[in-house]
Amino acid sequence: MSVSSMSYDEIRARLAPNEEPTNGEDWPEALPLRREMPEGDPYPLDVLPGVLKGAATRMHESIQAPLALIGQSILGGAVLAVQGHANVSIDGRRFPLSLFLGTIAESGERKTACDNAALAPHRKREKDLKDELGLERADYDAEHAAWKKAREEALSASKNKTREAKAQAIKALGPEPLAPIDPMMIAQEPTYEGLVKSLADGWPSMGLFSDEGGQFLGGHAMNADNLVKTATGLSDLWQGNPIRRTRSGDGSFVLYGRRVSLHLMFQPVLLDLLFGNAILGGQGFNARILAAYPASTIGTRLYRAIDLNQDPVMLRYFAHMMQILETPLPWEDPQDLRRGLKQREIVLAPDAMAAWIRFHDHMERLSAPGAALEPIKAHAAKAAEQAARLAGILAMTENLDTGVISKSAMHAGIKLIQFYVNEALRLHQGRADDPDIVLAEKVLAWGQARGGRFGATELYQFGPNAIRDSKTALRILNLLADHGLARTLPDGCVIDGKSYKHAWEVRP
Repeated sequence: MSVSSMSYDEIRARLAPNEEPTNGEDWPEALPLRREMPEGDPYPLDVLPGVLKGAATRMHESIQAPLALIGQSILGGAVLAVQGHANVSIDGRRFPLSLFLGTIAESGERKTACDNAALAPHRKREKDLKDELGLERADYDAEHAAWKKAREEALSASKNKTREAKAQAIKALGPEPLAPIDPMMIAQEPTYEGLVKSLADGWPSMGLFSDEGGQFLGGHAMNADNLVKTATGLSDLWQGNPIRRTRSGDGSFVLYGRRVSLHLMFQPVLLDLLFGNAILGGQGFNARILAAYPASTIGTRLYRAIDLNQDPVMLRYFAHMMQILETPLPWEDPQDLRRGLKQREIVLAPDAMAAWIRFHDHMERLSAPGAALEPIKAHAAKAAEQAARLAGILAMTENLDTGVISKSAMHAGIKLIQFYVNEALRLHQGRADDPDIVLAEKVLAWGQARGGRFGATELYQFGPNAIRDSKTALRILNLLADHGLARTLPDGCVIDGKSYKHAWEVRP
């Protein structure tokens, strides 16, 4: 009979009549509450184009962070550089070149150093555009003041004229000068409304990148009131859909030709906050995230005297990315940048298309009931599209003018997405989706903090909030007992001077 199915008295009967266990003595072998997370696959560094591979290798030698962490940062930099220029087209379906990346790493894994190195060209380009904005703003202020003054004079001069004459006088002035757009390319923890406003009035190709992703996950944008709105809005942006807003204060508008990618780095303690969230999972937001949880390198990183700011390999990366970033974006209307982008379409070469179809069908078969990827079928269902996006990003990073994705680029995209699919499966296996498991961990920690022993009534009076009755308390304690992490104490056990009829002890 399983301990979890036994009553309190049946469990208690297993103890010798006068036996009172001592904390830490004679415990049975413990079984983990969660399945042990299997070891991850190596990051497929070799499939990256030469300039990206070289930078990632050099960063790994210098920063010595996990290679997958570095790969995520480098890939995020490539996405932000090319996503505004093109879409992948397959049989009439259009896939943006945007990606949502998630990196799980402990504090001290040098997440900031990786992002600083990978995004140095982007921040330089953003600053250059900001400097240009200052000059454009001064010209705009002068032009707008002159236009406004001329309009006032025209209306004054036509005060006694017909409406048509007044309209003609205003038309003669020409359109109102447009304010220059704010070229912010990187945001860290915006609200969804703030992100939309930035896309409406500013740069049309943005990255929501943060090496402290917990600030975003635990912030205003993802709280209970905004979670669905933010997740739905970001999912629409991932899909490349127009942004449609109808608000009494802001009015109604539709924004076309905007692109947003995401890279959040956060600590393992927040893993369940994102991937264990039923709303985010049901809405499909989690399935869009390409996540990596590499093994730590802390304790192995002996100092190496490498200056990445002067390193020839990194300088080549910086120059290559700057060349892409300085290439003019394909504006819908160069005279009105608020109309957004009009990306061209790139297609798969015939042999690349054949490889993509084979991969697509392979993922579909593995997602069937009882097949290997059924537990993460939402991720698997998007794997082929993600592979095409990755292939397009790699192809355009190598040659921004390309119109065709080669077979080698497609194989590289497939290799990368296979890594991410395996990571998704690994993360699924290592998470506790059962709420009783999560609650059992809280009870175990609560009991250990109280010295290991407690009366059953104490648990549902003072324990974790989810336990407020004896039935729930007994179910969770039986679960811990089933794993060798808790056991009953004899009748009349005295704890802190108080006698308890039903008392328990948790493993230290």
